[in-house]
Amino acid sequence: MGYLTAKQFSKIWGITERRIIKLCSENRISGAIKKGMVWEIPEGTIKPSDKRSNIYKYINIQKRIMIVNVEEELKEYLLELIKKEGYIADFCDIRVNLDEVSKYYEGLIYFQANNIDKNEEQFIINFFNKLNSESSIVIVDYNNKNRNEIEEKLAKKLRNEIGARINTLILDIKKYKDILINYNEIAQDILNLLTKLENTTGTAIKTDGGKIEFNKNGRTDNLGTGEFYKAINNYFKKLNKESHLWCASTMLEDEWTESPQEMKFRLINLEAANRGVNVERIFIFSKNKIKEFKNNKTLKIYMQSNIKTLFVDYDEIIKKAPKLLKIVDNGWDGIDKSTLIVDLTEESNERGYISKNTKEVIKAYNCFQELKKYSKDLKEVLK
Repeated sequence: MGYLTAKQFSKIWGITERRIIKLCSENRISGAIKKGMVWEIPEGTIKPSDKRSNIYKYINIQKRIMIVNVEEELKEYLLELIKKEGYIADFCDIRVNLDEVSKYYEGLIYFQANNIDKNEEQFIINFFNKLNSESSIVIVDYNNKNRNEIEEKLAKKLRNEIGARINTLILDIKKYKDILINYNEIAQDILNLLTKLENTTGTAIKTDGGKIEFNKNGRTDNLGTGEFYKAINNYFKKLNKESHLWCASTMLEDEWTESPQEMKFRLINLEAANRGVNVERIFIFSKNKIKEFKNNKTLKIYMQSNIKTLFVDYDEIIKKAPKLLKIVDNGWDGIDKSTLIVDLTEESNERGYISKNTKEVIKAYNCFQELKKYSKDLKEVLK
C-alpha cells in the first residue's frame, strides 16, 4: 500500500490542503501518519464526511478492528502494522458487554482466552452483529484439536449468515517454555489473514513464530544467518530509553560487508540510538589500520549518529590485557546485563548465538567496562 501527501489528496477530494491537514490532526483520516512536517495518507482513503451533515450520523466511515485478549508482547507489533493499513484498533476482553459497544467494525482479531468454552464461542457469535459482509475475523490459538473444530463451525456459520470470513492462525508454540519468539512474524501472519484472503474462509495456517529455544544453560544453539539476524532485529526493536546496548568488535579486513543483512543491522542500530537508547560501540583495531578505516562507510555512518563510538588499540591490549581480547573473541552485542548476542568465526557454518547465561553476560559486560579504560573517541582518532 502506498501513501500520498495532503497536497495530492487536495486535488483528488477537491478540498484545500489546509483542510486535509486539519482533518489529519483531528484523527479523522484513518491511517494518516505525520513524518516531520508532512502528513502521509494511505492511497485509496475515502474522503471523510462533513460532521455538519445529518447523514454523517448514519454512515460508518472509519475502518475499525476489535482486538480481544492480545498479549502485551505482541500488541505493539500488531498495532503498528494495522495502523499502516489505515485501521483504528480498539481493545477489550470477552467480559465486555457488546450491547454497550455502539461502533461497527471491519474485523475482529480474537486471541485464545481459555480452553475453548461456550463463553468464547458465544462472544464471537455475538460480535457478528458488529460486522458486515466484507468483514474478517482472525482467531489466534494454540494447536488444539477441540478449538479447531469449533472454529470450523464458526466459519460456516459466519459465511452463511453474514457472508464475512473467518480464518485461524495456529501457534505451534509451547507456553511457558524458555524461548525467543519473533512477534513481528506473528503480527504479519495475522494481518495477512485479516486483509489478504478476500475470498477465503475456514482457512487455518500454522506458525512457530520463528521460535528459538534456550537450553538449560541459558543459551541457544548456534544460529544460521537468517535466524541470527531475525533474532537481533527482534531484540533491538524492544530497546527503549532505559536500555543500554554495549558492543565490542574487532575490525577485520573482511568485516562490514555491504550485504543486505549487515545493512539492515546498521539501520536498526541507528534507529535504536535515535529512539534514545544508550548505544556504545567499541571498535578494536591496530593503529596502523587507522588510515585504512578512515573511509570505512560503516564507521562514518555510526560516527555521524547518536551512537557513542570508541576506539581501542589492538596492539596495546595485546601487551597490557590480552585476556580481554579472548573474551571479546569475534565480537558481541550486549543488552543491559541480561542478554549477549555473540558472533562466531567467519569459518563457521553458523552466524552466532544468543546467551542469557548470567555468568557469560556479566563476564562480557565487565570486559566491556575494562576496554573503555583503554578507549578513545573514534571521531578524534579518525579525523
